[in-house]
This record gives sequence, structure tokens and C-alpha cells, in this order.
Amino acid sequence: MPIEPIRTIVIDDEHASAEATIAILKKFPEIKVIDYIDNSAELISKLPNTDAELLILDIEMPHNNGMNVASFVKKKHPQIEIIFCTGHAYFAADCYDFEPVDFVTKPINTARIQRAIERAQKKLRNTISEITIANDKKPDTKSKKIGINAEGGYQIMDVDNILFIEKKGRKVYINTKGKKSLVSKYNLTQLEEILAPHDFFRCHQSFIVPIKKIRYVKNNQFGKTYSIILKESYDEIPLSRSKHAEIKEKLELYGIKFV
Repeated sequence: MPIEPIRTIVIDDEHASAEATIAILKKFPEIKVIDYIDNSAELISKLPNTDAELLILDIEMPHNNGMNVASFVKKKHPQIEIIFCTGHAYFAADCYDFEPVDFVTKPINTARIQRAIERAQKKLRNTISEITIANDKKPDTKSKKIGINAEGGYQIMDVDNILFIEKKGRKVYINTKGKKSLVSKYNLTQLEEILAPHDFFRCHQSFIVPIKKIRYVKNNQFGKTYSIILKESYDEIPLSRSKHAEIKEKLELYGIKFV
């Protein structure tokens, strides 16, 4: 059976540079460029619904540089491999913290990118058996439904229906649309781990919130305390001071700029 080409996205804010990269990649039947994206926010929004296997990722981009994007991808989409591409070789040392397939400099040399593609093929082949087994166990790998051990037994719920999670006393409540609450048998740390792949964030020792549902971050008492206002909810969720910088970083990965 012939090996399918590697489904690849090119990310570069300079259109001329991206066109040059795509032109070279078209010389390789091992590569299929499925998209070109010129900003990090669009990439982040598209990744959950794409079957991309490889990113050709520019480092120097406005708002979020390539290393910030790589950090997000490795946490949320670890099955996707990355080849960094830049005009400046001095970035190389920092890039390897993200375990990329390779690091190539612009203008791209055909022989050099060929070696990078061969490395990508090797890494992706090494993981194909594991991915196939996982897919056999999960009929819908893109499902947003999870099973929660709650009072009354396991309940299946759509993560998009979760507004926030709160610990009150010894109980943990999962608050959902329609003002319904589910009492979980998991503690907050366990729920934090379960929901991390779905972009939930532990904003306080007693609260977990979905990042996509944050309407704004509010300063209280002359900036000494903070809270989060969520979409679809009038509840004001406390934000720990130690988490303030971290939530800004996560929101910036969604293309939200702080000025």
C-alpha cells in the first residue's frame, strides 16, 4: 500500500516567503500542503478540525512568535510534528526545547528541506501504529463528550456545555448550561487533568473555567485582586494573582492582544 503524503500546513506572516516555501514543497510527493495560514490565532482555531500532521512554522511573527505557537501545539496537539523555518539561525538553540523534526533557514535549500521531510516521515511512521490502535478504541476521536464519575453513577456530557467547575466545602460542582449542577466524585486536580485537552484552566484553587468562554478579566480593588467574567454566565469567578500572567499568555495564544 502506498504511503499517503504528509498533510502539511505552512504558517508564515510574510506571503512572499510562504509562497516560496510552498513552491519548494510541491517538488516533494511526500508532502501535501493542505493550508497556508498567516497568523497564530487562525492556526489555533483551525487545528481542532484539521487532520494536519506537520507544521512548517515561521518563528518571527507578530503577536505570537513561532516558539509560543509550538508550545501550544505540543501541549494540545502532540501528534503534530513541527519543522521550524526562519531567516535567522541564532534561534535554533531555543527551538529545540520543543523537540521539532528539524530547523531550516530561509531561503530554503532544496536538499536541506528534503532531509527534514525524511525525518518527518520517520517520526510519523513510528507513531502510526500507536495512533491506529487509539483510533480503533475511540470511534470518534474528535468527540467532545467525556464520562464523569458523579453522584448517581457515570454521566456522559458534552464539554461545551460546561460553564465552570467549583469546589464548595468538600464537594465539587460542575455547573452547566441551564443552571444545572453535577456533583463530581473527582477532585479538582483530577478534573483539571481530564479537561486540560479541552482548553480548561485552573484559575483559582477552587475553580476551573473553559478558556474559550472567558468574556473578560476584571481588576478589583485597585488592581489588587482579579476575577473572570464568563460568556453564557453572570457568575464572577475569582482569579488568583499568581494565575493572572498565565491566563494572559493562554488568551494571547487565541489571538487576544493585551495593550
